[in-house]
Amino acid sequence: MLRKIFLGVFATAMVLAVVYMLGPKTKKEDLTVHFPEVPTRLSELEKYVHDREDSVIGLKEGNEAYIQWADSLNKRKTPYSIIYIHGFGAGPMEGDPVHRFLGEHFGANVFVTRLPDHGIRRTNGMEYVSAQKLADAAGEAYQIGKSLGDSVIVVGTSMGGALTLLLASQQPEIAAVILYSPAIRDNGERLSYLFSPWAKVLMKSAMTENGVVDMNRTGEKAQYWSEIQHFNAYESLGILMYSAMNAETFAKIKQPLFLGYYFKNDQEQDRVVSVPKMLEMYSQLGTPENLKREQAFPNSGDHVIASSITSNDWQGVLFASIDFLENVVRVRPNPKYQEQVEEMAKAKSLVESLDQE
Repeated sequence: MLRKIFLGVFATAMVLAVVYMLGPKTKKEDLTVHFPEVPTRLSELEKYVHDREDSVIGLKEGNEAYIQWADSLNKRKTPYSIIYIHGFGAGPMEGDPVHRFLGEHFGANVFVTRLPDHGIRRTNGMEYVSAQKLADAAGEAYQIGKSLGDSVIVVGTSMGGALTLLLASQQPEIAAVILYSPAIRDNGERLSYLFSPWAKVLMKSAMTENGVVDMNRTGEKAQYWSEIQHFNAYESLGILMYSAMNAETFAKIKQPLFLGYYFKNDQEQDRVVSVPKMLEMYSQLGTPENLKREQAFPNSGDHVIASSITSNDWQGVLFASIDFLENVVRVRPNPKYQEQVEEMAKAKSLVESLDQE
């Protein structure tokens, strides 16, 4: 009798184990960036970007991808172009005004991208995002940058930083990389559970209502960041980070690189993504030591360090980025804006000295 009971319990346990192991889970992906053809004639390129954005239903004002010309009266290819890749649920304002001021300072054309399914107001916001679509959008942004400049500098924030790293690992011709709070891993690594059986189902049930998360944003945050985020978007972010943000990817990156992030102390630091994982990534780069820099911005007070909406020290981020491009990458500044930047730096130093008194 006991033997039969034992066999029954054992068989049941085996069935449950099989059911568990066969349960639905997210799979990691081999993300290869594709580089599509884009117009090389600048008038056609501008129309290409404008017409695509103009056709998006529900696109919120101020979230459009756009080109900032170094000289709007004489639109031509510049020695350097800058492309900006925003983060998860964000848009162009996430890096504003830093990306615009970088373009002005260096006399560079700037392309500010809008990632797939971002910046759109609808009840199933970001449902159609995928990690591969995000990777390919980075590839297209690079192609647009090539049409705008002889050499391309890539700037990315958060998830855009992860996409920038993926792009740089597969496109050695990139002139320089600037990362603001790159999403190497989410803080607490909760998205890692997606890759365990049944966790995807449980997380979707616990995190969402009808498959979406209402971010309860208001004001400028609601205008320039997503208001509704579908669970599929979180899954795509998890696939990007846990498939591609690894030592193998980082070792392939040889370009000059700047890393900026929010960290003041153990209590006051980035709570969206992991600072230790950023620093681990930095140590694993193939970039020579003399061509890379990392800097904490303790006064920024937010994960998004380059936006005037969120950061208390976007000016510091701007100055550090300019210093890196001038003194490490050796990009020559536009004399027209050099004096303005120096005046801003002096004013910032004066304010900081008064605060300390």
